[in-house]
Amino acid sequence: MIEVRNLWKEYNGRDRVTALKGINLKINSGEFVVILGPSGSGKTTLLNCLSGVDRPTKGTVIIDGTDLYALSEEERTGFRAKNMGFVFQFFNLVPVLTALENVELPLLILGVNRREAKERAFDMLRRVGLAHKWNRFPEELSGGEKQRVAIARALVHNPKVVWADEPTGALDSETGGMIIDLLMEMKKNSTLVIVTHDERIAEKADRVIKIRDGQIVQDIYETAL
Repeated sequence: MIEVRNLWKEYNGRDRVTALKGINLKINSGEFVVILGPSGSGKTTLLNCLSGVDRPTKGTVIIDGTDLYALSEEERTGFRAKNMGFVFQFFNLVPVLTALENVELPLLILGVNRREAKERAFDMLRRVGLAHKWNRFPEELSGGEKQRVAIARALVHNPKVVWADEPTGALDSETGGMIIDLLMEMKKNSTLVIVTHDERIAEKADRVIKIRDGQIVQDIYETAL
């Protein structure tokens, strides 16, 4: 599903910073992979380069047979919209849209008619336990509720890959546990790649990749757990 070859990322400011140093990686379809590492290790940069959010300095990223950075910007945006879902640490919900409207967005972008999009979005909100708050705006929701809306939005179009960046980082332990249960639901239909500090998520993963100073230092299969 995902193949990475010799991936480098450099930032040229006052001082040159090399965030990724020759990453090579393969992730199989249906795997639940956690990327662990201390702050500044390069794990979020890696996630952004894998998902097409941030272009690497050099290297190749192939998703389901498609060379992501051989595509034009427009083609890459379309590919991401169709094949990927995103869960961000701070939710990234559109503040002027209701919970239902936020979840509808990926479907509308893909050209699904509004009636079907609304039905599918409502069903997804029901699956994450928020059907009763379909007409609430983000400012009217708790942190855990916002994250559940974000998860519903990430899953509503049945993406091949779901990326999540610190999905429990802004949540209390009880709500974080609920989000972990929802993440486990994701792996039934999608390949799941999560950047986190949360060891509870790592314990649930099929595979844990540890990164330090822009390099993979350990790659552990955790299927026994």
